[in-house]
Amino acid sequence: KKGTAFYVTLPRNNEKKPTINGKRSQVTGRDLAEVKSKKIVSFEDDKTSAQYLKIVVNQLGYELVNFETAPEGIEYLKNNGADMVLMDAQLPGMNGYQATQIIKSELPGIPVIMQSAFAMKSDKDKAVPARGDDYLSKPVSMRQLKDKIEKFVECNVEGDIN
Repeated sequence: KKGTAFYVTLPRNNEKKPTINGKRSQVTGRDLAEVKSKKIVSFEDDKTSAQYLKIVVNQLGYELVNFETAPEGIEYLKNNGADMVLMDAQLPGMNGYQATQIIKSELPGIPVIMQSAFAMKSDKDKAVPARGDDYLSKPVSMRQLKDKIEKFVECNVEGDIN
């Protein structure tokens, strides 16, 4: 008999299993779906920066929805929510500080991370009155973004499992 042999190599998933108090827990399909459906909303009018954020956020296992203007992003958040917001300080029309004030007054549970290409202390200080939860200087590195996601999003996932 003649035939063809096919060999398939699948990557191995080396991620750690969720644990509770050091013991491995059972994660249901529902839990896994909730973790995989984590959504980050960005407010970024620069197409190159928005594409970069999307690539980085997707590589970290999250969905990214971007808005170029604050009003449409705020409306989206009111109707859909999100696990975290990445807010560019300089947006056309309504700036990121004004948008953050609206988001934090109407949706206080969503963490907002301000971003600015201007890495001056005064820019970081503006995030506080706007009630932003944290601040990143552009260009944002994958490591910085991963740290913020772990700090503001993944800690909530762990809290849900407990």
